[in-house]
Amino acid sequence: MTALLEDGGRRRELAQFLKDRRARIAPGVVGVPVGARRRARGLLREEVAMIAGVGVTWYTWLEQARPIKPSVRVLGSIARALRLSDVERTHLFKLARPDLEPAPPAQLATAISYALQRTMDALAPNPAYAVNAVWDVIGWNKPAALIFGDFGRIEAERRNLLYLIFCDPDWKELFREWETISAFAVAQFRESTARLGGDARFKELVRMLEQDSESFRQHWRRRDVHRPIPQSKILDHPRAGRLNLEYSTFQADSDRDVRLTIYTPGDAESARRIVTLTERPLRAVPATRRQIEARP
Repeated sequence: MTALLEDGGRRRELAQFLKDRRARIAPGVVGVPVGARRRARGLLREEVAMIAGVGVTWYTWLEQARPIKPSVRVLGSIARALRLSDVERTHLFKLARPDLEPAPPAQLATAISYALQRTMDALAPNPAYAVNAVWDVIGWNKPAALIFGDFGRIEAERRNLLYLIFCDPDWKELFREWETISAFAVAQFRESTARLGGDARFKELVRMLEQDSESFRQHWRRRDVHRPIPQSKILDHPRAGRLNLEYSTFQADSDRDVRLTIYTPGDAESARRIVTLTERPLRAVPATRRQIEARP
């Protein structure tokens, strides 16, 4: 099965997403009277169905992860009843009706094309890396290795942006405002991987992250979703010092499963420091902060 249309994991994720969003809506906000004995934290199933104008049984089946196929109209009504944002509405449709979008790739990309690698190399001194659909890092240029650490030294199953953010202590020290960055990363990851619930690599990665990071586990269970947007990050680099970097992400022309992230300096001093750093031979730069601090 290639389209994951009958994947139980996707339906269970949809059910939990609906329950979570239903629990976040205060009854009074949508005009539902609240009695003194009410214990429900948010809306009841019956109330969501009433506000959306859909059958209670039909909505209940969605929250029970049953294999049903809601119409576009029904999903739109539920999205309005739950007051979903645009990105949350898109996430709902991806979970409930993945057939409305092109099927995901049969296999995750594990390498990039020669042309894309040359493109990234030509971007120097700006760091750039490429990831596949589950954020495995599958290509990078020299500046990226010098700034973020040599990806080539990381075992393949852990060479993943989300895993590095949550489980690599050097990355935690590297990023200022790590708490904000990590929370937003989980929300982006959930949005971008909604249709990969049945993929073996996706499931193994989430399992590893939940096992190795309590912070990830808490964010993952919140089920927040966000689309990637151009942002900036401030890094405390062990060699270069403070770096103010802006970044944007693009879909690679050669493969819709591959995304390219390019960082550019946000000020003149950061630009100067990046140039100085990237003039060093890669082999002469330790991969991690711990290796630097361990030197006599």
